Amino acid sequence: MQFGSTLPFQQSGMPMPDLPAATTDILTWVDDQRLLVVATGTPLGAVAFRVEVTDSEPPLEKQGWDEWQEVSVRFGIADVGLRDLDADKELLDASLVDEARRYRVRIYATGRDSGIELQEAGDDLVERYLMHLWPESEPRPATPLLRLQ
Repeated sequence: MQFGSTLPFQQSGMPMPDLPAATTDILTWVDDQRLLVVATGTPLGAVAFRVEVTDSEPPLEKQGWDEWQEVSVRFGIADVGLRDLDADKELLDASLVDEARRYRVRIYATGRDSGIELQEAGDDLVERYLMHLWPESEPRPATPLLRLQ
């Protein structure tokens, strides 16, 4: 698999993050930077990405996804944005979360190993992600990247 680009979600007011080294994981949490990094398969271009915040842990979705992973995260404020590291600005108007607290994050992915180098927004995007977040009282260890098929 080729290493792609990153989608860094970071609590507002934090200094410019130091991104973790590339791995085969989809999710990486850097606690002291309040930074959640999603690693894509494609180095350039658009991916489909959807986020759902729920009140409790959702059932595992196996249909339509190739792999999944979970991590525990903790945000001190309810303002968490997707950062553009080149321009040092936030890319989305809405916060990833609406409450300062600890969350469990599960991400599903498909198409990370498709080898497509560039897709434009509006294309029928091959690489897709679904991120679920729900409240968590105590952190749990991260799961390894798991295949569904």
